Amino acid sequence: MTFKPPFYEQILELALTMTSETSKKVYWEAHNKLRDICETHKNSTLDHPFQWETLADFTIDSGEQLTAYFVALELAQKYELLEYIESVATEISEIYLSQSDKGHALTYSKIAKDATLRLQSEKVNSRFV
Repeated sequence: MTFKPPFYEQILELALTMTSETSKKVYWEAHNKLRDICETHKNSTLDHPFQWETLADFTIDSGEQLTAYFVALELAQKYELLEYIESVATEISEIYLSQSDKGHALTYSKIAKDATLRLQSEKVNSRFV
């Protein structure tokens, strides 16, 4: 059984607002609410990679984006959430690639690949249990 991360519905609602809103004011209000959720619960039991990855997805500045993705990746690795490790490491790799930083891009691409292989292995093993 998969559990929803804390604030799942609220974060999805904010993401939907940011995706569909044409008003920059409303977009940034939603973005700031999302940032508040992340910052308020950072290093608490309610901290989760989902909220940080979503924040990064809607952050324009690549430096701030990387900061949020790194928090998400650290949490995903801490709790061994392979789906998040895979997706966040892929995003980080793509940012570095867009900056022509092939060394860092390769590092995070390998992290994503390792998570993908572990996920596939777990799925195969669960079929035989």
